[in-house]
Amino acid sequence: EEESSRSQDNTRDAYRPASANQASSGDPNLPSLGLHAPHPDPLTRKGSTIGARYDQPALATSTIGGSSLRFGYAHTTAYTESARDSQNPHGRVSRRDNDDMASVYSYNSTRDVREFVKEMHGRIFNRLNDAYLLPSDEEEWNRLDKQHSAITIAMGGLYPCQEDVEAILSPADGVEKRILDIGCGTGSWAIEMATRFPHCTVVGVDVAPTPLDAASFPPNLSFEIDDVNLGLTHFQDSFDLVHMRCVMGGIKDLRKTLEEMQTCVKPGGILIVIDGDLRLYKDLNTIYPLAKVPGDQDVSGVSEDGAWLSRVIWEACQGCNVAGSNIEGSKHVLERGLWNYSLLDPETAVGGHFFFPLGPWATSEDLERTQTLQYVGVLMRQAFLNIHRAYHGIMRKHGMPQSVLDEWSKRVDDEVGNTKRKLWVRFIFCCARRREAPGQPAPELPAPSPTSEPVIDTSRPPYATFEMWHTEEQALVEQHRRIITTGDLPQSVLRAAYANMSPRQS
Repeated sequence: EEESSRSQDNTRDAYRPASANQASSGDPNLPSLGLHAPHPDPLTRKGSTIGARYDQPALATSTIGGSSLRFGYAHTTAYTESARDSQNPHGRVSRRDNDDMASVYSYNSTRDVREFVKEMHGRIFNRLNDAYLLPSDEEEWNRLDKQHSAITIAMGGLYPCQEDVEAILSPADGVEKRILDIGCGTGSWAIEMATRFPHCTVVGVDVAPTPLDAASFPPNLSFEIDDVNLGLTHFQDSFDLVHMRCVMGGIKDLRKTLEEMQTCVKPGGILIVIDGDLRLYKDLNTIYPLAKVPGDQDVSGVSEDGAWLSRVIWEACQGCNVAGSNIEGSKHVLERGLWNYSLLDPETAVGGHFFFPLGPWATSEDLERTQTLQYVGVLMRQAFLNIHRAYHGIMRKHGMPQSVLDEWSKRVDDEVGNTKRKLWVRFIFCCARRREAPGQPAPELPAPSPTSEPVIDTSRPPYATFEMWHTEEQALVEQHRRIITTGDLPQSVLRAAYANMSPRQS
């Protein structure tokens, strides 16, 4: 009865952050660690927030092609020019140049859902960015919340560079502190930041509506629908912290986007970028070869004993590239960190990574570290058992038959679900602060508020596979160490299938 009441509270209360300390692994054989957080169900209450009108329920039934799928999207502010005007998709009116907020309209989930999402092969996808390969539906939101919990555990909090962030966001008389979350997904990170820093204004931006009702927002939080590939000039010099996580697949030119993101940071503020490596590892230094499929050449990057999950991810990324992304180039940009951006102070730049086991098999010399590794291993195994089928949409779109995808996914389920291979997945992060002025260093950090809660839990040992470096040279060494284990890759099955599609099919 107590558990049922707690679950209902999580669903219906005004807002409750889905932090790492609330996540549930769902595995009864693993030590609990006291973590529990079911994904919040969509709320049906009417709500309102500053700067937008909300006049209909957030839970709407899709009318796309007669589908009975349901959308649990939030009422969300959106840009008409960049996101909704099909006659001029690249137009934009800056909010800073329009005091009457003419470029912003009130999103209504019942009326407008088809403007921003579409149904494809039984899943829901955003309409604004075809290069972003993952869906935007409840199954994907559950996966994202598990991933969010695992990343938060690995970093020991919501962000790396904790002391810098804590100082930068410390309250200051007469100064509004602002946080921007690009690619906010389910809104979990943005909600937790708005809760932790109630004196800060938090803005989340994504290509699809967030799965939250406005009544569940903290009062200092708002969301916008937009595609950052269209530019970020309307956010220039506006935020103390700019954060982007796990959206690399939808970015057409990551270097260009990062150059624009640095302009959104106020002098002295901080830019944080986190994303997955998109390759799986045998150990912390060796990339797992791809599973070999019929038609592959005898090249070093594939093997009869290669990983099927690696193959599915790699082929899905080829689909992203065909759709206009540049995932491999983006990964290299991310690996090199933020040392060479004109507005960012290289003396403040850091890079790093952390690894997750896919399953509860990893151990450490320390019992508590072992428990943590195994807990995040369960979370990430669940996430990756979901993600490979989420890739089916973009792979079918580019010519791969469902029968092949079903066979590959069956092999992934067997490989990951039964822990036949001990696979690691790697996440990379980089941070840097903006200069005081061109050519000058970043200003001195302000002193943290004496009333703020400690950001680092020193009672727990650090996450076992977390590493950080402070020079570009070390970042390049870490990148090279792993690239040389990739081997030569085969021709892509997806690209071959796409080449054989008729113009009508494509």
